[in-house]
Parts: sequence; C-alpha cells; structure tokens
Amino acid sequence: MISIPHAFLKAESIGNSCLSHDRSKGANTHAIQVQEVSLQTVTLLPRSTLVGSICATTPVYSPLRDARVTVAPTQLCKAMRSPSIIRGIRPLKVSSLFIAFSAIGFSGPSFATTTCTVPPELKAKLRSEPTAQMHADIGNWFAESKKFGCAASSFALASKLAPTSAAYKYFWGLSLSSAGRPAEALAPLRTASALDPSDIRPHLTLGAALDGLKRTGEAEEEWRSALAIDADSDLALDNLSRDLVNQKDFRSVVRLLDNPSKTRQRSTMQSLNLGLAYAGLLQLDDAVRVLREGLNTDPASLPIADELAMILLLQSKAEEAFPVFELALAKHPEDLVTRLLYLRALTMSHSDKAPQLAQTLLATYPNQWEVLFLNAQLASTDGEFQKALSLCSRSVTLNPDNPQSQRLLGSTLSRFGRLREAKEHLQRSIALGNTEPEVHYELARVLLGLGDSDPAQDQMREFQRLKNAQSEKTQAAGKAEEADQATRQGDAQKAVELYQDALASDPNEPLLYYKLAKALEKINDVAGETSALKRAIDLNPELPEAQNQLGYLALREGNSAEAEQHFRAAVHASPSYVVAWINLAATLAAESRWKDAEDAVNRALEIDPENVQARKLKELIATASPQR
Repeated sequence: MISIPHAFLKAESIGNSCLSHDRSKGANTHAIQVQEVSLQTVTLLPRSTLVGSICATTPVYSPLRDARVTVAPTQLCKAMRSPSIIRGIRPLKVSSLFIAFSAIGFSGPSFATTTCTVPPELKAKLRSEPTAQMHADIGNWFAESKKFGCAASSFALASKLAPTSAAYKYFWGLSLSSAGRPAEALAPLRTASALDPSDIRPHLTLGAALDGLKRTGEAEEEWRSALAIDADSDLALDNLSRDLVNQKDFRSVVRLLDNPSKTRQRSTMQSLNLGLAYAGLLQLDDAVRVLREGLNTDPASLPIADELAMILLLQSKAEEAFPVFELALAKHPEDLVTRLLYLRALTMSHSDKAPQLAQTLLATYPNQWEVLFLNAQLASTDGEFQKALSLCSRSVTLNPDNPQSQRLLGSTLSRFGRLREAKEHLQRSIALGNTEPEVHYELARVLLGLGDSDPAQDQMREFQRLKNAQSEKTQAAGKAEEADQATRQGDAQKAVELYQDALASDPNEPLLYYKLAKALEKINDVAGETSALKRAIDLNPELPEAQNQLGYLALREGNSAEAEQHFRAAVHASPSYVVAWINLAATLAAESRWKDAEDAVNRALEIDPENVQARKLKELIATASPQR
C-alpha cells in the first residue's frame, strides 16, 4: 500500500477554477486546404430552453455553485411554459469542418440512389495508372458532384491499395458519413485516427457521426480527443458543450467554456450553452453576463436573445427583458417563436403593449393555438368572456394537450353555467400536469355546482395542501436566503440554525441538506455533516457534490470501500467531475489497485489535462506501481 498525499483526497470546495484553453495546438493538416462547410442541419436545444429546463428547477433557493436543485415552479414559469414554443424549434446550422483534396468541400449528405459513372477521361487514366492516388482522384470527383456513396467506394479502393494511409481512411469514413451512413463510417475513421494521432479531422467527424447515432458518451470522447489536439477547436467545443447541456451536466459546461484563452472568443453556440449551464446551476447573474457578451458578439442571434430575455424575466427585470425582445424582433420581425415569447412576457406583466401585439399575431396566424390562447387570456382579463370562450375553444381544438388552455376553457365554461363541460376540461388540465392550487379550487366549485359534494371536498383538501406547500416553500426560501447571507459573512453557526429552520418548513429539499452539511463542516460537526449529506443523497442520489463529500469523510475514517462507492456515484452522476475522479483514483491507488487507479486518473486528465493534482497523482501511481 502506498501513502496518498492528503491534498489529493480533500473534498471539493464550491467554485473551483475552470479549465483553461491555452494548450498548444498540434493539428496536422498534411498541406490539405481546409474549408468550413455546413454538412447538415443540426437541431440544438429548443428555443426558450429555460422555459422547459430552468422552470423545472426554479430558483426558490439562492444559487449554490455547482449544485443541482429540484424545487417547485414559480407562477412566472408556469405562465411562461409553452409547448408550442418548445416545439417551435428553429434548426441552427452548425458548421462542420470537412477537408478534401484540392479544397473540395463536402456540403451535405446525399440520400438518393446514384449511379457511379466515372468520367471517360478519369476512367482512361485509371486503366493506365491503377494506383491509390488515382482512385482517390475519382473519389474526389464524386465528392465534388455530391455522390458521396460513390466517393466512399473509390476511397475504399484507394485505402485497400494503401492500407497505411491515414488520409484515404479518413476520406473513406467522411464520404460514408456524408452519404448518411454514419455507422459504416466509424471503422475507417477510427483507423485513420490511429494511423495519425495528430490529425484532428477524424475525431471531429467521429464525434458528429456518433452524436447522430445517439452514442453520446463515445461522441464526447471524440470531442475531447479533438480538444487535446487543438484546445480552441470551435467545432469540438460547440458540440461537446451541447452534449453536456443535453445531459444537464452544467458544471462541466462551465469548466469547459467559462475561461477561454486570450486568443479565442466564444462562438455563438458556446455562449448559448454556457448561459444555459449557468442558468441550470441557478447562477442567473452569470448567465445574464455570458448571454449579454454573446449577444454583443452576435447581435443577430435569436436563441441567445430569447434565453437572455427569459432569464431577465425570471429575475423580475421586465424593463430589461422587453428591449432585448424588441431588438431581436427588429432584426427578425417575422420570427413567430420570439413574438410568442414576447407576447407571453407582456401578458404576464399586464403591459399595455400586449393587446396590440396579440391582435397583430391573431390576424397573421388565425389558426395557431398559442396565439388563440394568449388572445383568450387577454379577453378574459378584460371581462370579454364570450370572446375568450370562442378563442380558447379553438385553441384547445387545435392543441388539446396544453394544461393552461384546458384550465382557461374550463374556468370560462363555468362562468356560463356549462358545468359538466367545465369539469371535463379542468380535470383534463390536472391530468396534463397542472400543479397550480387554483385549478383544484375551480374544480371544487364546479363539482359543488353539480352536487358532487364528496369529490368537491377532496379537491378543496388538495387545494389547501398545495397552498400550504407553497407557503412552506416560500418560508423555507426566505430562511435559506438568510442562511446563504450568513455563510457569505462567515457566520457558520448562524447559517446552521437558519438552514435547520428552512428544513423545518421544507424537509424534502436535498440542496438544503447539502448546504447545511457544508455549514456544519465549518463548525467541525462531522456527525451532523455526515447525517445531512446522507439525507441529501437519500432524496437525490444524483447530487454529485454530496456523494463526493461523503466519500471524502468515509476515507478519512478509513473506510475505503464506502469511499469508493460514493466517489463512483459522484462520477456516475457527473461524468466530468474531475475532483471525484481524482479522489477515486487516489482511493484505488491506496489499495494498490493500480490499473483501476490509472484508468481513473487518466479520465481526470482527459477532462482537464492541466490539472496539477491529477498530474502529480499520475506520476505517483507510475512510480509506486509494479512493472506490468
């Protein structure tokens, strides 16, 4: 057994430094000219992703860096959530780097069946000169003609004649990928990367192919391999950060993108992904900062403008959000997604601008369900219930799966005494996931009107339960905010008391237990800290910080088996959690499990090649392990 320095096992503090991107570049282009082209249209995150993701984890408690939160949505999020917006995705073209001889760009996949007819002059040359290069020239011609399946066949023949050529293997795989055959492309691309480890291109193409095949874990490995060759590769950074956001691994996105090198500016997609990551961590001020920077760099970006405006609304900064919408619409006046988001924001804020925009959209889109619903809301607010009934009925007919429109229709029907129909729509709203207490109150009144007293009492009890839960969460949020303030001021004992008060009101919030544990750590209450951490992971086993801290405490008590279990749970919950990988590696090394320890520390270095602790631990393992 070897002695592992204590520093390697120290529990992670919140707010570790982010990865730097100042590693030297090593891409080998082989004197082949590079063209950046758009191979395919890639659908990214839905427009107004915050409505679908952040509102699912609304910031009731103050944001804690690197923590995940699951708490009830606020009224703003409920009102802003909109299936039509989430479904109304504008595909973004993501530039993919494709390289070909003589500067030929592979501009898009060809799915049509084609006949591979070689031009007479090239056929004649092939008869007299049946070389690998000649087959590659023919492949190049097919690629230029966008006959990628034919190009793949020609590059396969070239590769067969020159089996050690990384370039031919690469173009073979690239052609297959461009022909819409990504699964077949994997083998030649992997061979190409093995033959020339310094070439970034096979890794980029493999990453795109694997993402297309929904093999995200393998795709991430290729994006990281590409970044090991060129730390500033926008294509790799764009796609890796997108994959991490899709997996809600927000901390890893921050590490990846928050500290770019002095020579690199974030791309539009990187700014969007980093903003989403900060918002996912409930660090809304940082999200606003990053998205503003991104919008300054690319003022025409609608996704960035929409997300920025949404976060400002979540911060109750409507006066700042509205100009963002207006500037975006000045550049893209016909964009329906942004116009709907803006109308929702205006409606929620009771702005005088809402009716005019609503009427304009209704005239342009008379059969769009969301436009009808928002106009119905405004009509109901103005007391025009017959108009609201007509508009909302049409909206629900077009889209029966929206809980808010179902509730509005049910409420409006009840005003006209159409109680049985009202009951049906209110129940449908609840079945679709409407968690607002008021929908149960409205249903209770309808049931009483129908003479169904027992079901009505059940609905009133549910109304009271949800209202009490809301009140308790509000009280807990207030106490938690005070506790956060005490923590910032260095008063750990006061923070402990306030977090305990918060938990008395909201006893099932894992983040509060984690915060309590960190405060208990500062007053050296190890037993209390351990108990709070265990309760946190009972409520949310996917809270990696709590798992890592429990592993650290277990190892300090000499229980390496339990420590390993917690460290593995941490990296399972967050595969890019560098500190947990280092702690796992140190734990395994302390048990002389050299191969496993080496694998773990190598994983840490794949994520952060410049990490000093990981490098030292790797050297220690190499020195202490027996020769294999």
